[in-house]
Amino acid sequence: MKPHGLRGYAYWLTSPDVELLLGRSERFPAALLQFHSAYLHSVGVGWAVDLVEQLLRLEVFAHPPELVVSRVDVYADATGWDLVLADLDRFVCRGRARRGFVEREHTFATGRRLTGFMFGRDALVARLYDKTVEIAQRGATWLHDLWGERDPEAAVWRLEFQYRRPVLVEFGLRSVAEVAAGVQDLWRYGAEEWLTLRTPTADPRPHRWPVDPTWRAVAAVQVAPEVCGVVRRRLVEATEARIVAGLQGYLTSWAALREPAAHLRPTLEAVRPILDRYLAQRGRTFEAEVRRKRARLLIVTAFLDGEEAA
Repeated sequence: MKPHGLRGYAYWLTSPDVELLLGRSERFPAALLQFHSAYLHSVGVGWAVDLVEQLLRLEVFAHPPELVVSRVDVYADATGWDLVLADLDRFVCRGRARRGFVEREHTFATGRRLTGFMFGRDALVARLYDKTVEIAQRGATWLHDLWGERDPEAAVWRLEFQYRRPVLVEFGLRSVAEVAAGVQDLWRYGAEEWLTLRTPTADPRPHRWPVDPTWRAVAAVQVAPEVCGVVRRRLVEATEARIVAGLQGYLTSWAALREPAAHLRPTLEAVRPILDRYLAQRGRTFEAEVRRKRARLLIVTAFLDGEEAA
């Protein structure tokens, strides 16, 4: 949901789940919010939106805010493809058919391995890329839980359509509820009309070639996001691992300044009164800081508790 330019905005909340920016520019909304896909898969769209609405109403705005969707990414993952660079000629993109959603093709590779294609720009963009390569580079191991059993050596290709506000307006979609209800229509338009993969024939006109069977199967997918509690647990574990790594770095550095041969327990005991003084000087308490950060991280403990009880 970010605009092209972030000038005039400042990050107010950044977490593994949500990014929220606040600003005073009259050109853009007062608040810009971006959900991470892992968060949507962990709690569902409805719950995620409700939680953020509560956060905005209680801590940011004096009146209930109006939420308008400026961007939505609709995607599905598939395995069994063996795409090569020459397949670029098999794609038919009809970007010019709808008010200048201009097509522009790009290819990407890691070494000699093809990693993806991209079509379009600005208001409507399609990406088809090897998600397993991205996972190896950036993490997001929770996707393995979402995919379930599969050949670990096989590539998982993600087809993703990014719709921005000009296209959403043409579809008559403005509010969160309208966009959520129209997700399947957006997917159908993107994968059946705007972009298709064709099987070559003797006809020199690619748009007359039949649609590739694999593409037809992917286009028929129901793309409503699946809620998976394991995703939430994986995110919490990954965040905790980063915090623990940072904590041990700071503690050992502090101990190295104080004692030539410090141990963990006396170090923690020595740090406590220093932290208490630091917080007191700023009119804070440790408990209040934990509550504040817990609320802003949007850690949904009730969701986890309910899942484990089931």
